[in-house]
Formats: sequence, structure tokens, C-alpha cells
Amino acid sequence: MSYVLKIFSVFLFLFIVSCNKEEIPDDNFNASENFNRTIKFEVYHVYDFSPVSDSAVGGAIITVYENYEDFLTEYYPDATRTTDSLGKCEIGGLDKDKYYIRCVHPAFSNVIDSVTTPANTTSFVEMLFY
Repeated sequence: MSYVLKIFSVFLFLFIVSCNKEEIPDDNFNASENFNRTIKFEVYHVYDFSPVSDSAVGGAIITVYENYEDFLTEYYPDATRTTDSLGKCEIGGLDKDKYYIRCVHPAFSNVIDSVTTPANTTSFVEMLFY
């Protein structure tokens, strides 16, 4: 009888534990919750004589920095992308509230800018070469 009582008490314990509605916290569950910001870029060459002839700039290299000192010295970029033939690219999985941007193309000069990136948003940046 004691053997049956032990088995019954084990099943009763497992039943009570399994019915607990409180979830066990997972420390790593929200570890990547903050990496939810995206920046979409469009790069154009703007002509002085006619806005109709403005064109997209493919092959422009866009580099983003979270730290202003790194931006000034051009060290340790957080991400680098090259625009496609339509002058567009996207950088996702960012986790900071502000980024400094440098856009470089061999046929043009540098263009710099900055953008704020609130959590759970997509920011749009238009880079213009004159």
C-alpha cells in the first residue's frame, strides 16, 4: 500500500505543478526586444537645371554610426550598405535612438546627416547629391 501511496503522491505533485498558471520567467526571452529599428535610404543626384532629370544613385555606400566621435573619425561603423540600382537600401536590427549617417559615392562628394530611430519604427532618409 505504501508503494501505491508514493506513486499517487508523485502524480498529485506533478498535477499540481503542471496546473500552476504562473509562467517561469526566461531571462533571455526579451534579449533582442530593443533591436527593432529600421532605416530606409533613398539616394538621388539633383540637377540644377531641371528637376525632371534628377536620378537615383546606385552604388552609393551608406555608413551609420551610433557614436558621434566614431562618425567624425570614421571608425567602428555600426552598419554599412550599398544602394541598389534604384538608389535604395535598408538597415534593420538597430537598437539605438540616434544614428549619424555618411553617404559616399566615387562620382560625387560626401553627404552627411543624422536620424532619430524611435523603438518599433522605420525611419526614412533621403540623401541628395548636388
